Amino acid sequence: MSNPSSGDVQRRLASDLLADKLADPAAEAALCALIDQAGTLAFILQGVDELLARGDVIADSLASGVGELKLVTALDAARARSLRLADVTSNFAKLTVSLSESSPAIAELLDSGMFRSDVMQLLAKAADAAVEAKERASTGASRVQGARSILKALKDPEVQRGMTFIVELAAALGRRI
Repeated sequence: MSNPSSGDVQRRLASDLLADKLADPAAEAALCALIDQAGTLAFILQGVDELLARGDVIADSLASGVGELKLVTALDAARARSLRLADVTSNFAKLTVSLSESSPAIAELLDSGMFRSDVMQLLAKAADAAVEAKERASTGASRVQGARSILKALKDPEVQRGMTFIVELAAALGRRI
């Protein structure tokens, strides 16, 4: 009978250690959970791998876009208005193309029309309006104290335009749902 080699002994030790670990119910449950999520983990790892493969392109596009945004914020208001939105976001477009190639979910989002220029301008106006409304509400510039004050506010042409927009938005949403 031959003496076992050191490799055989190490394999037996590793095998015994693995058997001991698998005998632990917590380790068994964790392994089962990992196996149950194998498809999801593979999908995530593939996405991360594709994202890392495009890391240089994404980083360059992002850095360039941030540089352009810094330039715009440094400009005086008149010069900032003269820049076209397409010029400022060109590098962000490159970034979104890189990201869309990395993930089907991101591609679906980008194809949805969410980043069209008119949508982005509308969202910017809504954000500006929200900030203005917060400031006016915190200073008490206008007060709504009941149904009568709401009806009075509806006589304001600006409120009427805003309410018309909200009603049209609700109708358009209803058609799509």
